[in-house]
Amino acid sequence: MITKKEIDFSAYSQTVEFIKPDFLSRMIVGVFRLFKPNTAAYKLEFYERMLNFLRMTGLAALAGNRSALPVNRQLSDNMDNNKASPSFIEFLYHFNILVLRNNRLTINECYERLTEDGIIKKVINGEDHTLPGSLSKKERRTVRDFLFVNDLVKKYGDPEYTFQTIKKNKRFWESLIIGKKLDYEVRLCETLYNLADLKIPQKIKSPFDDDYYTESGQNAFKNFTKFVFLDYLKKIYPGNNTISVFDLGCGYGNYIEAIHNAFPGSEITGIEINPVVYTATKKKFEGDGNIAIVNENFFDYAATKKYDLIIMNYVLFYFNAAEKKKVIEKTKDMLTSNGSIVICQYFSGIEDLKIRLAKMQNDYTLSKKIEIYYSEKILYANTLWNDSVDTFSEAVKWDELKILIAGSGLHIESMTNADKFYYSLFIELKKD
Repeated sequence: MITKKEIDFSAYSQTVEFIKPDFLSRMIVGVFRLFKPNTAAYKLEFYERMLNFLRMTGLAALAGNRSALPVNRQLSDNMDNNKASPSFIEFLYHFNILVLRNNRLTINECYERLTEDGIIKKVINGEDHTLPGSLSKKERRTVRDFLFVNDLVKKYGDPEYTFQTIKKNKRFWESLIIGKKLDYEVRLCETLYNLADLKIPQKIKSPFDDDYYTESGQNAFKNFTKFVFLDYLKKIYPGNNTISVFDLGCGYGNYIEAIHNAFPGSEITGIEINPVVYTATKKKFEGDGNIAIVNENFFDYAATKKYDLIIMNYVLFYFNAAEKKKVIEKTKDMLTSNGSIVICQYFSGIEDLKIRLAKMQNDYTLSKKIEIYYSEKILYANTLWNDSVDTFSEAVKWDELKILIAGSGLHIESMTNADKFYYSLFIELKKD
């Protein structure tokens, strides 16, 4: 946990600077991928292939949106007023599909052939994996890695599925899926695959029910954030065994259960708008007088008390800019004088802040540097998904959140990583 006395959080801004691993990191990844001495090495192999999997979805989206690309513009410029447009450009840039030459965005010739003649559409849709001889070496590798990861996604969805592309170490890859060692990552690939359907300015119709994303959040909590969250909370409230808590968008009650066990006797209210998820969560805590689960729109909710802690975990992207402002204003009014709002959220384009945070927490090892690199790349795809799919309103951008907080009478009091990859952050807000 790092406080505002140690880091001026507001001094860090989003950047579009291209990120790439240094020579030592590339060498380490190469050696681990070659010899695969342990599970961590297999995961590195997966992350490297995952980048090409996402690159394929980006190339497919590019093939369907080439006429919308800007000419002679900086990366920060919008193609139009659609939120997905700048996120799309940043995603293509950070996956090296677009390169900036003489202030002009140009398709990287290493990948250009794939976007022509419907080649990529056939591969993405599984219609034809026969590749023409004119493809570059990078294009062929990208296709192979896409098919490799797609094999794992299909195995995740159907344990009886037989690998079609994976030939080497099949049993080990299968064990990673069955043992849920790649649970969140493969599920993320299953989701982001649908970026291939992007047609700016229309939103992608999500192929998943709303509770699919709640379930993904549950997996992320179980695999990554649970113990970090509890440690963070105990630093915010040392020795305090009873706090009043409000969980906005409580989902299946993962955070509620954790707080309930760590802070016995605390009174907790969770609000969940999805009726299916609400019903399951209410039943989960049935009979516990200290926990109340409400099925209501947050903006219609009439709070009858002030709370010491309000938590918002992966919910802000369900609101547009005006609604986010209202959320911040309302939650501030619901706080006790010394209360805290804790937001768990991911942001692309703030690698500098994450590296500084890791260094301040004595956590910036070579392996951490590699993990942050992969997480930053993948975040550009996840940000685009939040801006592009109809389930969400818009992605949460760091610079926009800073402006929102600065004008609200709140400030960032402290921060820590929510997972070992620094993919998501826990951010504590307090009243000025």
